[in-house]
Amino acid sequence: MAGIKWDGVFSKRYRAKGATEAELRSFVSSLFSPLTGDEVATIIASQSNPFPASDPLHDAYQPFAPRSWRLPETPLPASYLDFLRWSNGGSFLNGDRRFDPIFPASEVRGYLLSYHIPQYMPGAVPFAFDGGGRFYLFDMRQGPTEGEYPILFVGSGNLDYADAVNAGTSFIDACTRSADPGEQYMR
Repeated sequence: MAGIKWDGVFSKRYRAKGATEAELRSFVSSLFSPLTGDEVATIIASQSNPFPASDPLHDAYQPFAPRSWRLPETPLPASYLDFLRWSNGGSFLNGDRRFDPIFPASEVRGYLLSYHIPQYMPGAVPFAFDGGGRFYLFDMRQGPTEGEYPILFVGSGNLDYADAVNAGTSFIDACTRSADPGEQYMR
């Protein structure tokens, strides 16, 4: 799907410099690599029992086990990589639909892990916010269809497949739609 004319896709665009081929190779090779010891330690250190000692749920609390997280093993969509060549991050609008920001390649893994997405939504990979704290994510639980994955939209504080709404059948479909998926999400 290379060769999309991205300048014509969005009604407003605030581009970043495009990623180099070396940056994309590094991104693709590292995004789904096993968690490092430092990443595991950071995730473990970020957790604490949310229940006071007097709460009956206090003793039932179990911290996440990030070493058990499984990251997708399938390739990212060619359309998304093509977009990153054109703009490695940036903010974009299409009608009422906002991508604010689309994450630079170097930040995707950080969002994936710091929001504990493999714990809450195994197989989902975030690539943008909407400017209001809600994620756009690739739904990579199933293999790609013609190289693409469905796009989900869900609040960053409510990461659950049951609460996510469909924001597109593919990356380019999500980018070309103009309706705010937040309207559907809030129903």
